[in-house]
This record gives sequence, C-alpha cells and structure tokens, in this order.
Amino acid sequence: MKFIAALLITYSHMGILFPKFGELVTGGAIGDGLFFFCSGFTLFLGRKGSFLNWYKRRVNRIYPTIIMWALLSAGIFNWEWVITDLITTPRYWFIPCIMVYYAIFYIIRTYMLDHLKIVFILTSIAILLGNFLILDLNSSVMYADIAYMRIYYFCFMLLGAIVAYKKMQSNVSLTKCLIYVMLGLIIYYTCMGVYKIGPFFCHFQLVSLIPLIFAIYWMYQTCENISIQRLLESKVGSVVYFISCLTLEIYMVQYAIFTNKMNTLFPLNIVLTYMAIFLAAYVLKCASKLFSQIFSEAEFDWCKIIQL
Repeated sequence: MKFIAALLITYSHMGILFPKFGELVTGGAIGDGLFFFCSGFTLFLGRKGSFLNWYKRRVNRIYPTIIMWALLSAGIFNWEWVITDLITTPRYWFIPCIMVYYAIFYIIRTYMLDHLKIVFILTSIAILLGNFLILDLNSSVMYADIAYMRIYYFCFMLLGAIVAYKKMQSNVSLTKCLIYVMLGLIIYYTCMGVYKIGPFFCHFQLVSLIPLIFAIYWMYQTCENISIQRLLESKVGSVVYFISCLTLEIYMVQYAIFTNKMNTLFPLNIVLTYMAIFLAAYVLKCASKLFSQIFSEAEFDWCKIIQL
C-alpha cells in the first residue's frame, strides 16, 4: 500500500512532465489516503511505552531526513531554508500534520483503544460540521486547495488503526476485492466530477470521502489476499519493498527532480523521472542514516546505512 501511495502521490505532482493531457495527472488524494491509512495501521502495531520515548521514535524516523534534505537541497539546488522550515516544513504539509496526529494517536491508543469506532464516528461528524461551518466548497477543492484538507486524512489514519487493532483478514477472492476497489474509485471520481456542475452540487466533494474510504479499505483487503502475498515473495516483491521503504524520501526529493527538459520523450520521460526520484530518495535515505549515526556514541555500522 505504501508502494502504491508513493507512485500515486508522485504522479499527482507531475503536471510539468505532461506537454499535453495535463488533466490525466490525478490520484494525489488516493495516495495521501493510503499513506495515512498505513501510518495509522503501523502505529497500532508498534511498541508501546512512555509518550516521550514513543514520540522520540517518530522524530528519529522523520527529522534526520528533513535536516539532511535541507543540507543537500541547499547545497545542490540552491534551495533556501530558514530554521523554522525544519520544524514547520512549509513545502511538505503532511509532516507537521502527521506529527500532530502522532500525539493524538498516542492518547487514543492509551485511553480509547476499545472505542476506536466511536472515535471514528465522532471525528467524521466533526469533519462534516466543519465543512458546513468553515468551508466554501463553491470555490475550493477540498482535497487540494485548503489547509482544512489535513483534517480529512485523520479519518484514514483511524481506519488504519481500526483494521490493525481488529486484525481484519481477507477472506474475499482477489477478483471481488479488485471489483470493490474499482467501484469505490469510480464513485469517488464521479462525485468529484459532479460537484463541478454547479453550486447545488458542491457538497458532492464531501460525499466523495465515503467511496474513497471504501476503496482504500478494499485496497488493504486486496494486499492481504494470498495471491498478492505470493507475488510479493517473488522478485517483484523486492522492488515493491525497496520503494515502499522510501516513501518519505520520495516525497521530499521529487520536487527537485521534476523537469520539462525531457518532455520531447513523453511518455518515457515519466518512467525516467520515476527512476531518478527513486535513486535520489535512496541516496537521501543513506545520507539520513549516516547523519543519525554521527550523533550516536556507537561505532559506524556501514551495512545498516546502505540497507533498507
């Protein structure tokens, strides 16, 4: 799921690579939903402990990469960073967003573990009320243009947590899983198309959350299917695993890699850009691990630096 999220989020930002047919650049909300689902899922499978130690592990995963990318991008691409950018990361909205959600999730995991569905329902109601009280959906796209979009993805994190806690296994055939995924995505894109008809239909944007959540749940069930599990045990799985371990780094480096200088090669330029992004992300991952080990009292573990 993280592999799919990395591909979709990157693709949704590739408008500069399309000399024509720019309307085909889509899928960002789906990729973000997948990413937050996986975050919620893994948070509820991870170790418990005191809040400070638990939160420190989250910081150690994310901020060495941010600091290292600030150094590399400033030196190589002349990007300008100020010290507050390392905390608020204005270029990458999901990082401060997810750091806040981590703290909220610790409270939920500690005190509300047996009431996750109630938390999900109350969160959905709060989001619904916020849409009507705060937003003007006549003039904005709820998944892209507004700071309020960060709130929507909390539902996807909660869904991932519920699935992990309930240990939901897939007993449905792969064909049915894929049909449900496609059905959810078709309804989602239909809702996002209908809202453009006129002001009367503007709240179809909000309705689109339902089929998107449905589709992402069935993506999870698809990935749990035994046929997919067997596929991931092959060499294909090695590629999927490699890319899925680089989701943060892929998101960080992609804006520096995008260029229209290869547009005459379209659509090959898309493949070449993906490959360049994956390579740059891996270099950043290794550099971040090296950076972390510099500040550790232990000796350098070079194998750990280059391994995923």
